[in-house]
Parts: sequence; C-alpha cells; structure tokens
Amino acid sequence: MTARIEAGERTDLIVVDTGGTFNKRYRPVDGSLTVERGCAAARAILDSASGNLAIDWLQPVCKDSLEIDETDRATIVAAVEAAVERSPGVPVIVIHGTDTIDCTGEALASSLPRARIVLTGSMRPHETDPVESSFNLGLAVGFVRASEQSGVFLAMNGLVRPLGQLVKDRDAGVFRLR
Repeated sequence: MTARIEAGERTDLIVVDTGGTFNKRYRPVDGSLTVERGCAAARAILDSASGNLAIDWLQPVCKDSLEIDETDRATIVAAVEAAVERSPGVPVIVIHGTDTIDCTGEALASSLPRARIVLTGSMRPHETDPVESSFNLGLAVGFVRASEQSGVFLAMNGLVRPLGQLVKDRDAGVFRLR
C-alpha cells in the first residue's frame, strides 16, 4: 500500500510501515496472529496529529520481521530512497518487527547515511496492547521531528539511540541499552 504525497504538496513526515507485531491482528477462526496490510494501527495512532502532519504513507512490504529477507530489505531501502528523493530533508519513520529491526536499520544506514530515520515497532500487537505501540510511535515522531541529526536511530520502550545501541531483551520483553 502506498499513499504518496502529490508533487508540490507539503510533506512533514514519511512513514514506512513494513508490518511486524505492531500490525498483527487476531484471527478468531484459527486463533492465529497475522500481519495485516494497510497501516491501520499507525494510521489510528497518528490520526490525532492529522491536522499538524502531512504524512507520506508507504508499505513496500508487510511481513513479520522473521520473514523479511534481503530482497525485502532492498525493496524497503528503494522505497525510502524514492520517498527521500521526492521530499528532501523530510524525516522518516520505519515501523518494523523487532526481531530483525537492526538488519533493516543497517541496510538503511548503508544506503542513506545523510537521511534522518527512526525505526520503531512493538513487542505486542497494537490490537491487544495499544499503549506500547502508541508510545513507541509517539516517541519516534517526537524525536525525528525535534532532532536535526542525520543517521539511523531506534526508538523503543522510552529510549531513542543510534542504531546498534539498543538490544532486545526477550526475557523482559523490552529493548535495553547494549
């Protein structure tokens, strides 16, 4: 799914939603959790800022991060490159599953060293715990809009740090300083 800003329109933020737990929905038919297309969780969260943010919405892939491979990462990078080219200097937020968020972050850092990119996600689906995903996305938006610093950052569980400085603590269910 792609909702691009038209040429000449103001763009304040590029949001790239790649799926992950953030977007999982419960399927009562078989009891499974599946990643759903459409950026519904992020759109619901950011709707409260709709009067203040003109968002270029992208969803180049929609998968659990354990299913994202190098081809998918190349697709994500290409989508971000094209969006940054359309809207130079506009910050980027990438919503991603937490298991391989660092791999995609490294691919973005390698290809877009001068861009301002924040990756975020959630340990629990927005559908079952809207607080964590809302907090993480709000943290990412606040940081990327307040900071002029280029680079790739990770925003999770109350922390925003350059890529590589946070690690997933599976036992505690949070990201911590490395």
